[in-house]
Amino acid sequence: MDNWPVRWGPKPGLVALCGVVTLAAGGGAAWFGTTGDPPGALLLSVITVFFAATTLYGALVRPRLAADASGITVRTLSGHRYTPWNRVHCRVATTRRLGRDVDTLELDIADEHPGSDPELIALGELELGADPHEVLERLRQQTE
Repeated sequence: MDNWPVRWGPKPGLVALCGVVTLAAGGGAAWFGTTGDPPGALLLSVITVFFAATTLYGALVRPRLAADASGITVRTLSGHRYTPWNRVHCRVATTRRLGRDVDTLELDIADEHPGSDPELIALGELELGADPHEVLERLRQQTE
């Protein structure tokens, strides 16, 4: 199977929803600010900033993870990082958070210099836009 390249990132609908919430919260903050409710305006302003940052992050890091025949590329706010397959080890880790099991795709990136510690990149379902088990299976199929 060689359907390269493959990409994963935050779902566009979720990023758009965060943008809509940003606009609604910003409008609410402005309205509460003009009607004499400073605590309400402050709360909605904080919500606006949070969702604006989330929207910006979701839009800028797409695709968060890309893979091709030669390796993977992980995108961050500061740019992207390419790593060849021979320096990547992938696995899914399950942790318990807030009373439920949460799966994350963990990428161990070996450093180019022997003896140094590998870098760990953990990507969850929100960042990948897909189940981490499915992403791992797809990566393993492609590297066989």
